[in-house]
Amino acid sequence: MLIGTTPAMSKDYFLASGRWDNIVLVIDLEKAIDPANDGTSKAVVNRLRVTPDIVVNGEKQIASGQPIIVTIAPDYRTAYISNHSGATAAADTAKFQHGHRGSVTVVDLTKALDEEADETLHAVKGWIDSEGYGATGFTILPGGTHAALAHAEAQGLEDGGRHINIIDLAKGKVVHKVEQAYGKPGHDCPPADMAKSAPDARFGCFPDTNGVTASPLGGKSGLIFTANGGSNDVSVIDVAKAIAGEPNAEIGRIPVQAGGFGISTSPDGKLVAQASRENPQDGKEANTISIIDVLKAGTDPASAEVARVRVGTDDENESSRPFVGAFTPDGTKIVSTNFRTNNIDIIDVAKALAGEKATLARIPLSTGSDKPSRPRGVAITPDGQYAAITGAPPKDGHNSSMVWIVDLTTNEVKGRVTEIGSESYMIGYFAAE
Repeated sequence: MLIGTTPAMSKDYFLASGRWDNIVLVIDLEKAIDPANDGTSKAVVNRLRVTPDIVVNGEKQIASGQPIIVTIAPDYRTAYISNHSGATAAADTAKFQHGHRGSVTVVDLTKALDEEADETLHAVKGWIDSEGYGATGFTILPGGTHAALAHAEAQGLEDGGRHINIIDLAKGKVVHKVEQAYGKPGHDCPPADMAKSAPDARFGCFPDTNGVTASPLGGKSGLIFTANGGSNDVSVIDVAKAIAGEPNAEIGRIPVQAGGFGISTSPDGKLVAQASRENPQDGKEANTISIIDVLKAGTDPASAEVARVRVGTDDENESSRPFVGAFTPDGTKIVSTNFRTNNIDIIDVAKALAGEKATLARIPLSTGSDKPSRPRGVAITPDGQYAAITGAPPKDGHNSSMVWIVDLTTNEVKGRVTEIGSESYMIGYFAAE
């Protein structure tokens, strides 16, 4: 997670993915915490289209890109949106949502606030071909000139992702591909008959990476960490080798409870938090956040997990399916979104590292109806006061998702913003005058 510096006399905004509605949404924080707007869409400033027009059977239609990841540049001028299915026809993603060629949309955040940006491509600066299938995690690397993009899948499959692509941001193109090791060394990998979807015992050969984060510490220029949804571990990749296109850039793996989705770096770069979501081989959902020591990861990955914290539940046998663990800007806490238990946890990092009970608060999220909240993404304001959480049941229809604004100083929900696309995933923060 990259934290920028809020400009003077600026306003606070969030940018949320809208996935199946093929948009990202600009949310005004001030309006979102106004009690008069609770449970409404009045805090939504614009709905930005982020997938292109395509022609299918002679007819123009909006591509079904499934925008899922939102990454904000530190200067708040640009956002990068990872589209799981790029410029695929809607009929094809409806048949099977995985295994499509991905893309990254480059968004001008100044234009994102213009009236003409609503429901249009006005704020789009361009698209980057992901050069892979099932695009997922995206992070800007130390130095700011390159980014790392993950792919969780192979063509036509939910399994088969094995590359982290390095993008030159100035050129707007993939310049290198880091090949990751198979997840089961010594086994028959890849399997002769690959599985189309999880859970399946054949999963695990491929890392099928979801989230990606980076630290400026370790190695010559820092380290990349990937949440591997297929192999239940975290890859450690040398940034300098990755940017140079050198072989063996992946230097090791860190075992965790289960395959992850969200992964983030502490503001000082010393720690990484990975949310263990589920094991794709048997479908068993997990319930922990792993805290990783960055410097240890660079020298001895096997010993780099320095704490494992149960989240969402006090029952070790209950699944909470955490999606993301995000550090607060001062690095003292982690906010965990717990999909299955419909709540978020606030974790004390120092207590977790000391092996003490680390959960400071567990906050339930309500949709205001009998539908579960299913929290996924999280973004936090630079002052650490507010967290925005995306959620609502998956694939529940057009404009069915929601964002909760949580005051982290009081641990109270201060507002709910509705009509946030369909199956909204990740969310980012930015400021503008």
